[in-house]
Amino acid sequence: MSKHSLPWAGLPGPIYLPRELKPRKPYVIYGCWAMVTLLLVGGIVTRFKIALIFGVLYALTLLTKKDVAVTERGLEIFYQMKITTNYNFWPWEEINAIVVEDRNHPELIALHIGHGNVSKRFFFTRPDTKDILALAMKKHPGIPVRQATDHPRSGGFSRKSSGI
Repeated sequence: MSKHSLPWAGLPGPIYLPRELKPRKPYVIYGCWAMVTLLLVGGIVTRFKIALIFGVLYALTLLTKKDVAVTERGLEIFYQMKITTNYNFWPWEEINAIVVEDRNHPELIALHIGHGNVSKRFFFTRPDTKDILALAMKKHPGIPVRQATDHPRSGGFSRKSSGI
């Protein structure tokens, strides 16, 4: 895979990178590639040529690398594939909500970051979460920061300010 320079490389200030909650195990990756092979062979050998298309799309999905960072500018997501790249940038001014979800993990906290009607969930360490929330308040005062709850009446989050 060609290495492109990440858009936030060389930015001054802190750069917070999310962590994977549960990385894929090697046998899962091998199983996915076996499925790609099965779809490609099935698309060539049988009359169902659509399997060939699904095999190619599944292979491209497996080759995609996603890099995410929270920076002084906002949330930045960079996708790299063999054939193209895609860069999504959400500036702090356009982020309309942050929901903090503590799943009782010893190290990680989930942050749901909202932009318009889209929300992305990323896992950060507890110290990084505190720093990200402070950065969000500094860059976009008045941004609603909510605490996720399991209470069905609250709609999934409470109106109380986060105490993290």
